[in-house]
Amino acid sequence: MGIFGIFSNKKKPCPICGEATPRLLATKIADDTPLCSDCGIKISMENSYVSKLSVEGLKEHLAMREENKSCLENVFHPTRSIPIGFTKLNIDEANKMFTIPLHMCGDVNNPPIFKFEELTSYELHDDHGLIECFHRGDATPQLTSIAYAPAFHFTDRFRDDDDKPQDISRGFKLKLFLSNPCWDQVESNAGSVVAREHRFQLEYIEHIGKLRMVTASLVAILGVDAAGDAEQSSAESIAQDIMKFKELLDGGIITQEEFNAKKKQLLGI
Repeated sequence: MGIFGIFSNKKKPCPICGEATPRLLATKIADDTPLCSDCGIKISMENSYVSKLSVEGLKEHLAMREENKSCLENVFHPTRSIPIGFTKLNIDEANKMFTIPLHMCGDVNNPPIFKFEELTSYELHDDHGLIECFHRGDATPQLTSIAYAPAFHFTDRFRDDDDKPQDISRGFKLKLFLSNPCWDQVESNAGSVVAREHRFQLEYIEHIGKLRMVTASLVAILGVDAAGDAEQSSAESIAQDIMKFKELLDGGIITQEEFNAKKKQLLGI
């Protein structure tokens, strides 16, 4: 028996294709039935749902995944593609569908297609807590002060070991809540900020500005009526961002040239 035979189990063949299943870390459906690796990776649903699948239920799901793949190739035509961390929010406005290719959803080349009406809310977090959220039916996104006042400590400005300036890091994540047969929620890495203290707040606010391109699109997906409110909220957000950069200028954290450049960027001029 070869080394690969040690880790495969021919006595418990995959109920879908008949191939040997892994002895360790196999994806399992109802009745503790293991699947081969090739069939297991085709599944796209929350883990708690997978363990309840019957063989017939799994076959129906895999057929649905083939339909999803066909739709991606022949129907889904993104009109907008917005970066989020290591992935993208792809939006087909004509067909009212969107995708976010994530490894947690299975094959990233066949990401699940979600309908606009399946999105119920979103949350944007950083390492210290909730930054922004919006639920279907809300008038405007709910923002927190964290987005404009990221906490850091100047008392830790230098490390004891090498006297070099301290790097501050902050990670972000985006959560989508859905009314979908296979997914109640999905979570995406939304990038990070790593900078020295004197640059951290500037780069943090700049990163938040990029993420607002994503959240403004999600607000529009959540409802046509909300889209107008989102435009108003976006204008208010731009004004707030300019004020925050002015505070950084007054505090000597950024230069007048940097402030002028950011102001022009925010106003689109």
